[in-house]
Amino acid sequence: MRRIKFLSLPVLFISFFFLFSSRDGSAAIDPGVVQGNIDDIAKTVLTYFPKVNGSVTSVDNEIVIVNLGKEKGVTKGVLLTVYREKESFYHPVTGVELGRFEEEVGMIEVDQVEGDHLSARKISITEPIRAGDLVRLSAARIPVGVTSLSSDGPDFLATELVSALSETGRFRVDLLPLQTNASDAFKRNKLYLIRLTTSKEEGRFLMKLEIQNTQTGKSLSEMTVQVVQSEESDLILEHLQYQLFQRQQAQPN
Repeated sequence: MRRIKFLSLPVLFISFFFLFSSRDGSAAIDPGVVQGNIDDIAKTVLTYFPKVNGSVTSVDNEIVIVNLGKEKGVTKGVLLTVYREKESFYHPVTGVELGRFEEEVGMIEVDQVEGDHLSARKISITEPIRAGDLVRLSAARIPVGVTSLSSDGPDFLATELVSALSETGRFRVDLLPLQTNASDAFKRNKLYLIRLTTSKEEGRFLMKLEIQNTQTGKSLSEMTVQVVQSEESDLILEHLQYQLFQRQQAQPN
């Protein structure tokens, strides 16, 4: 696949915090239940997908080494695109260089993140990856599916999460059928799947999330959240509105 890369100014990255309990422990602050509203959860998911660019430094069979370290915020399980820059292209009148053509050569899955580099496994390639190839976690909207694993849980939470993720501008999100697995989400052209288990216990809404990439089913992270109210997100009101909407939909025309 051949794409066009336009020249752009450097991007200043901002440090962020993690609420997730990551399986490898590298991104966890609290491995237990945390509190937050739906917007907090969406912002935390956002931190797992920084807009980063790097390059391949070496390749050893199926293992690819990339010059992106822990300070870039890349997480184990994330998918990175590998591409190769081709010839430049120019403005037809002024002759000014506008950018370079690109050729996508593969996708890799982050396996380990060290201080100044990461190692990744080849997932799909169109031609051999080599040192000097470029790597990125795309700045385009990332296709994500959200599915509920709870047939009797408060399903309005999944709907609210889809809305909050969409509002970040980072994701292209769809609510998928109940208990959709990673393989089925992949067939729906989703790169990631967020699996939700929701419940209401002693008047508290609880939400357990797991983020998977759909290429291999690898889990990026898990967390359990006690969903709380805030001035921006009054869940009790939202719940009542959702129930009213469901009743209206069920009424015959």
